[in-house]
Amino acid sequence: GWASSMRYRTHPAFVRTVETSIYLGPDARGRGLGRQLYERLFELLADEEVHCVVAGVALPNPASTGLHLACGFRQIGVFEEYALKRGRYISSAWFQRLLG
Repeated sequence: GWASSMRYRTHPAFVRTVETSIYLGPDARGRGLGRQLYERLFELLADEEVHCVVAGVALPNPASTGLHLACGFRQIGVFEEYALKRGRYISSAWFQRLLG
């Protein structure tokens, strides 16, 4: 699996905010690897003086929702039917974690 981050927006006001992505293959799920990947990513982001981390989770996805909550994120809200996936509208829950 992997975890990554990218700048949230290009405007200078968002210089200390990143959006994260995480992926675990089916065989890697449920073994604590997602938490390990996120903890390492948070360490790297703290070194870069990142303050705010955001993540979107396509719904429904109870495993990813649980991972984000277990890693210290709070659910901020839901964007309803804001994207198309396989010809259908999907909603995403949005999560935030402040690093310091």
